[in-house]
Parts: sequence; C-alpha cells; structure tokens
Amino acid sequence: SSSHPPSTGRGLEFTQALHSFVKQHLGSWLQIASLTLQSDPASITAEEFDVLGLILCGGTSKTQPLWKLSDALPELASKSSMPTAELRKAVVKLLCWNEDVYTTDVAKDGLEPRAKTLNISNVLRGIWFHRPHNAEIEYLNIADCKDSTIYVTARIRYCLITGCESTTIILGGVSTICTTHNCEKVSVHVAAHCYKMENCIDTSAYLYCHIPPIITGDTRGIKLAPYNVLHSHMASVLHGSQMTLDSNFVDVWAYPICCTAGQNDTLSRDAFQEEQNTTYHFVHPSKFFPVVVPETGPRGVAPQLVLPEVYDRAMKERQEEIRQVMNQLKGISNETAQRKAQERIQSCFKDWLHSTGKVRQLSDLAKFAAQFQQRL
Repeated sequence: SSSHPPSTGRGLEFTQALHSFVKQHLGSWLQIASLTLQSDPASITAEEFDVLGLILCGGTSKTQPLWKLSDALPELASKSSMPTAELRKAVVKLLCWNEDVYTTDVAKDGLEPRAKTLNISNVLRGIWFHRPHNAEIEYLNIADCKDSTIYVTARIRYCLITGCESTTIILGGVSTICTTHNCEKVSVHVAAHCYKMENCIDTSAYLYCHIPPIITGDTRGIKLAPYNVLHSHMASVLHGSQMTLDSNFVDVWAYPICCTAGQNDTLSRDAFQEEQNTTYHFVHPSKFFPVVVPETGPRGVAPQLVLPEVYDRAMKERQEEIRQVMNQLKGISNETAQRKAQERIQSCFKDWLHSTGKVRQLSDLAKFAAQFQQRL
C-alpha cells in the first residue's frame, strides 16, 4: 500500500471544505489586503478589495468574471470604500462555488466534461481515455487511481495528479504547470512548461519542459527521462499548448531543482554526477522506449521526438535491430520455416503480455475501439 495518506480529491466534500475555509478566514484576508494586521480595519477601499481578486472572482457570468473584483459589489464600486462589517456580510451572502469552471463532477469515460475542469478519480485496474484530442481543459485533476492507465491527449492549462499508485498517466501539452503529489509507483509522461513532484516514491517522469523540474518534500527513488509520447495529433496539441518540441530545451528535464527532505543542497545537481544522487536517477537509454497512444482509424504522421543525443542514438539502434529481424524473416524462403518462426514470435509475445499484465489493457482498449467509431 502507499506510504502516503489518501488524497482528498476534488469532490463535493473537498469543495465544501474550501468554501467554509474562505468564510472563516475572510476577515484575516481583508486585514492583509488593507495592511492592518493588528486589528480589523474600519473600512475597505475598492483597491484593497481588488487584491483578493487573486483568490476570488465575481460577475454575472462564472466563465467570464469582471476585471475588478470590486465591480461585483455596486455599493463598493460607487463609493470607493465600504465598512468592513458590511463588506464581509455582502461577500458571505454572495459567495458560491464556481461549478462552471471547477466542477465537482467526476468525468465518465468518453464523455466531454461540461465544465472547464476535468476530474478523473478512483479508476481501479482500468483504462481511462479522454476524447477528443482537440479539446481544451483548464484544470485536469487525476486523483486516487490505482493499477490503471490514463490517456488525456487534449490541451491542458493546469494539471494535478494526486494520491495515485501503480498508474501510468500519458498526457499531451500542459501550458502552465503539472504537479504530481503524494504518489507511489506512478509513471507520468507530459510536456509541461513547469513540472513539480512532491512527496512521491518510486515514480517516473518522462518530461519535456521549459524550466527545470522541481522535486520537493519526502521524494525518493525517482526516475527521469525525456518525453516519449507518439500520437498523430500530438504536434497540433503541443502547438496549441505552446509546448512545441524545441531542441533548445532538449535536456532541461535532466537538471531538476531538488529541495527534498534530508538534502543539504537545494540546487540542481550536475547531470554527470547523478549516480551519487539518492533522490533521482536517469532512465538508461537502453531501457528507453516510446509510448504510442492508441488510435482508431487510419493513423496520421506522428511527430518526431526531440531527444538528447544518447537517447536518440539508442532508439535508432533499436529501430535498426528491428529492421534486421524483419529482413531475416522475409529472407526465409521455406514457408513452413517462416510459419514456425512467426508462431514462435507470437508465442513469446503472448507470454510477455501475460507476464506484464498487458492482456487486460489490450482487452480494455478493444472495448474502447468498439464503443467509439470516430477517430481520436
């Protein structure tokens, strides 16, 4: 079992707790905004109240909030200031959860979320496949999934992965930040502007990022490698997320900033000294393989991965080995011998599927293919 406590998730109970937290601490926030920390201010100006726009938003539309938070309270906007007690009473009366943006609903397989937030939680020994690839997701929350595979190939702004165990998560482009929190034996594949890992054990991250990954908390046994996802629509997804693969950032993932428990230095280590690091190490090039996202219908042209030279060379060597094996099979003129060779390869492949537990994944993917006829 996981060494970390279970995740709270993003369900109704969690949002109610946040709602109560805001009500309880609104007075303290107004003190901070007005810089009167010793006592409650007599009144709050519109400019001071606008500071809380970092946390709160207001307006007639939940998807298009007003530019200034004070504009949501006509009395404050017209008078430029308002007694603190009256302001608190007005805010508490109007305060509600923004369900249109931060939905508490858990997404169902194959159905588009009705809000900008996509919540995937409690997937157990299964495959979750988000469709379609050209969707835009503001907030992606993946919580409490175990022994599963999650595919989300849409454009994402923020992503939080929390409380997952023995799960593989394949993502497209995350334009802001992707965080992995309180996870164990998880494999994350993502192209993110910023990637953060906190309180994770025996977790792998296959990354393309613009700034060095951040590793914090009680985190250890981490494997790092370059981004390795192949999908025929991935180029457009990464472009839409402003994460187009660029050789200028080819090895940024290899220089993480470590602020982990028990570690004296908080700066990134030299890539050539990583064998001395107990927090993380690199996936060996000989064990680095691409992840191909399943697709229905004809497959388009997959984008080219941008890899450090040592990984690129290792992949090309394996591709050449496969070509040589295929040529050897084609060179067998005897049909009986050729059939026996193919049967032997198929038998070894089936043994591998059973030994690695991939049979269940193939079965689940076959169900998806039957359920959805349109192309991903």
